Amino acid sequence: MSAITETLDRVFDRLLFLPPQSPIPEPVDEPAVDEVTELEDAFPASPGERAFSLSLFISATRCTLQYVLLPVVLPLIGLTTDISLPMVILLDLLAITMLVRSLRYFWQTRHPRRFDMLPLSSVILFIILFSLGFDIWQLLS
Repeated sequence: MSAITETLDRVFDRLLFLPPQSPIPEPVDEPAVDEVTELEDAFPASPGERAFSLSLFISATRCTLQYVLLPVVLPLIGLTTDISLPMVILLDLLAITMLVRSLRYFWQTRHPRRFDMLPLSSVILFIILFSLGFDIWQLLS
């Protein structure tokens, strides 16, 4: 592992409240591309990948509810409710929890694609936190 990777691992171990881990040695030889594809097809997704997928699904559900169903569809059919904002806040908190849980798993297991998931996770986390802050502001005002 490179020094940058080890440094980033230590930083994210601290950010995600994980115990420090010793670096895992890199494999000596890389498998062929065909073998990697067969291995990915043969094994189900890891718990971290499932948690990450679930957090993306929850975020998509939250966006659909918040921007399509609640403000457009429900008033069109004559239903408005005071429960919509707390429901969206609950979905925001659930999505944040699942996203952090998946990141913790990726770093705890030193998943080889953990740095691939980081930019997407960071952007999604920023958007959800911004949305959550706006929703709480609306709830309090």
